[in-house]
Amino acid sequence: MSEKTLSELIDEAITSGASALPVFPRAVTELRLALQDENRSLDAIAKQLAMDASLASQILRVANSSFYAGLGSINTVKDALVRLGLPRIVQIATLVMQKGLFAAKDAATQQYMVKLWQHSVAVALGAEWLAKRLSLHTIAEEAFMAGLFHDIGELLLLRCLEDLAAKDPNLNLPANLQRELIIRQHESKGAWLLQEWNLPETYRTVAANHHQPATEHTGTVELLVRVADMVAYKLGIAPRPQPDLVISSSEEASRLGLSEIMLAELEIALEDSLALSV
Repeated sequence: MSEKTLSELIDEAITSGASALPVFPRAVTELRLALQDENRSLDAIAKQLAMDASLASQILRVANSSFYAGLGSINTVKDALVRLGLPRIVQIATLVMQKGLFAAKDAATQQYMVKLWQHSVAVALGAEWLAKRLSLHTIAEEAFMAGLFHDIGELLLLRCLEDLAAKDPNLNLPANLQRELIIRQHESKGAWLLQEWNLPETYRTVAANHHQPATEHTGTVELLVRVADMVAYKLGIAPRPQPDLVISSSEEASRLGLSEIMLAELEIALEDSLALSV
């Protein structure tokens, strides 16, 4: 089977609605809006979060992880709110809800999904960390979300490939062909999916271009995501590790004015982020 033929099958599955496309968890948007209501008390917010036992347990687990933990353990959602602050709780809730999309029935696909999820979390947190480290606080949240969604095209393609294999067991889908297709198409497919989800243009632009050469038009949010993406690949927090990447000499690092020390600090932050993706 040629890649073109497989590409056509995927396009047909997407356009016809025959493939189970990832659906953006609208609860994420609803929760973010509800929790950002300045008129709501801390008790009311904690109560809303605690009503979802699964979400509450995940918030407590993450709040006590090495990435966020303080000196003592956190035992209630309200304590987590006090320690971490509302913006961080909203972020954690977003991660918890988004993680549900990264699941597959096939064992090999699920293994890939786990690595893809870890990579997405690392890039999201890394892009946010960089924004704050560079005193770009006004775009830190945007950088986090752009990082979380930058490789969403890979998720879409994995879902489509799994559906095709399930519907036609005789279909020959060599692993190297699937891998090549994912590499070549995940940017365009990711931008398309984010458009379908009606998410901001910044996220679509990052998804569409993050492996293309940087230009004078590459925005700051995208530069932040690109650097975090490269560091994650270098550290092996990715489906396809690239340990030989030299990030300090990249156009992105130069445009952001990143030093070797700052990049080393970012590596530590990304390694710590693994605690949030398990």
